Amino acid sequence: MKFGNKSMSVEGPTDLRSFLGEGTEITGDVKFTEIMRVDSAINGTITSDSGSLLVMEKGQIKTTIQAGIVEVSGTIEGTITAKSSVKIHSTGRVYGDIYTPSLIIENGALFDGKCHMLDGKNLKSGFKSDQKLLTGEVKTADAI
Repeated sequence: MKFGNKSMSVEGPTDLRSFLGEGTEITGDVKFTEIMRVDSAINGTITSDSGSLLVMEKGQIKTTIQAGIVEVSGTIEGTITAKSSVKIHSTGRVYGDIYTPSLIIENGALFDGKCHMLDGKNLKSGFKSDQKLLTGEVKTADAI
């Protein structure tokens, strides 16, 4: 299932700069550039102006996320705001609201929250608290 503008090209970072491995637990604020892969537990906030956050199958995140691109194969509890896109893979679980111009939910994924489709033009200069909502909500969705 894909929501959003098909003609929108998503160009993300190409270099993996950060890796939080299994057995690591972080409480607090995490800021990164480029790509960050998470196989660990994080409680707090995760922020990147344009980077890509990859939450792998063993990743357990309870936080507020702001990034360019977010891909979920593990579990996220909290609010996700992505400038470009959010992709929930088949093993991914998201419990919370998503703000993004493009949302992809694979077969088998779980999304329990509201989706707010944003106007991507307003996000290019950075995250804003007055983001323009384009469509309604998805209360719960289990991709088919």
